[in-house]
Amino acid sequence: MPKSLRLVLVCLIGLAMQVAPVLARGHRGASPFGGGMGTIAGAAAAWAAQRAAWERREAAAEKIRRAKNNQERMIYAAQARKEGKPRLAATLYLRVALARPKDKNNAAAKAALKDMAREGRAEMQKGDELLAQNQIVEGFEKLDYLAWAYEDVPEFNHEVKAHVEKLHQESRYQAVLNEKPAADLLAQAQKQEQDDQRCCAYLTYEQAAQLVPAPSAIAAAERFEAMQKDPEIVAEAKECQMLRECHHKFHTAQVIEKTLPERAQSLFKEILEESPRDSEVYRCAKEELARLTSR
Repeated sequence: MPKSLRLVLVCLIGLAMQVAPVLARGHRGASPFGGGMGTIAGAAAAWAAQRAAWERREAAAEKIRRAKNNQERMIYAAQARKEGKPRLAATLYLRVALARPKDKNNAAAKAALKDMAREGRAEMQKGDELLAQNQIVEGFEKLDYLAWAYEDVPEFNHEVKAHVEKLHQESRYQAVLNEKPAADLLAQAQKQEQDDQRCCAYLTYEQAAQLVPAPSAIAAAERFEAMQKDPEIVAEAKECQMLRECHHKFHTAQVIEKTLPERAQSLFKEILEESPRDSEVYRCAKEELARLTSR
């Protein structure tokens, strides 16, 4: 079992034994390994998801690094394209197309990128057709994916990005696209208020309010405006926001400590500078920093 995973399990087991006093201490008692701000399982799941996403990116980057020459890059690119991984394929083709000195693969890579551009335009048209059929969510899922997947395809990349950004600015689409996340946030904020978690509710209402013109976002904005009139809630929310940011930095540092140890140490130091000394995230960051610097 990897050392980092063992550390997480040990901390989670220890936390499970003390969850009641931790919860009683409020957000300052919330461990970055779980508890306090949500359930232990929820925090651990979020951390695991973040790490899994990082590892997927690392796997793709490793395939790019493993290619020792243009011929191998062309083989990997063709394989990625066949497997439905256009972003990886485009990155490899672009490296070959721009490689110096030129070789026989240079022209082939440029031709492949032109073919991918034609392919992307055909898919973009399908996305527009979904919008025309009032399948707003499905259409944007497709278009947003194309803007991400074809980012390294010359000619088409700027075309699809500009097209998608323009569509996202139209209020008729925003109201539909934003409604579900706004409704989820509104329900979460209302639940937090019922549970007397006013600072969390304040921040959640604020987040939901940014999704106007969705109807649920408008309702959240009205409640947020009302809560802003209470200086005590505002002060509590400010500390809550700071602790959330420190927890996020902690999870990020955990994820990158192997590939970017210096950056991880820097994030742990930031937590020590920003968080209260009596908070759990401060204590955990101090321990993690000591572990990294003692290697």
